[in-house]
Amino acid sequence: MGRNRGFDETTVLDVVRDRFWTTGFAGTSTYDLMEATGLGKGSIYKAFGNKHALYVRVFSDYCQGLVDQAREQLRDGPHAVLTSPMARLERYVVSLADTFAAESPRRGCFLSKVTADRAGEDDVVAGTARRAFEDLAGALASAIRDAQDAGEVADHVDATALGYLLLSVVRGIDCMAKAGVDGATLRQTARSALDLIPRTGSPDVQG
Repeated sequence: MGRNRGFDETTVLDVVRDRFWTTGFAGTSTYDLMEATGLGKGSIYKAFGNKHALYVRVFSDYCQGLVDQAREQLRDGPHAVLTSPMARLERYVVSLADTFAAESPRRGCFLSKVTADRAGEDDVVAGTARRAFEDLAGALASAIRDAQDAGEVADHVDATALGYLLLSVVRGIDCMAKAGVDGATLRQTARSALDLIPRTGSPDVQG
């Protein structure tokens, strides 16, 4: 694994992920991956293992990137993207709705696609998806707790439950976007979900 293979691993994995994203696990053969990457079967297997191992690899990498992005956008502290925790939360959730709406074609999130396609029959995929959902809900819940500490959200609310609620709404928006629901409706759905979070009425809340 440490030797120079003569190809860029990141580029190959991106190509493979996009192929699986488009045609799914069952609809993608090893020969399809060979054609997409320009690599021979032996090179693919030697570098990444069989088709399933490669599928799990690109899915795991995608999930980690998704979680890292959420944590970066929602984190508190001196490097926060916005001072107000609620402003960060609103920016993140609404931007996801906008991203899903702006896709052309609207292929949706790879996490949602793989979960729907494979989680019911593949324990490895199910476990990876579950951890990603837990981490994403955790990042959302952490932002809500930061908002409680900042006096923006009522202390009595269950941040963990609201984190999962917002995650469920985002996943639903993803599905609706794939079906062609217009961007204005998707954006309003995101904002309506955020409005369900009980506020304290603090004048310091940033919009």
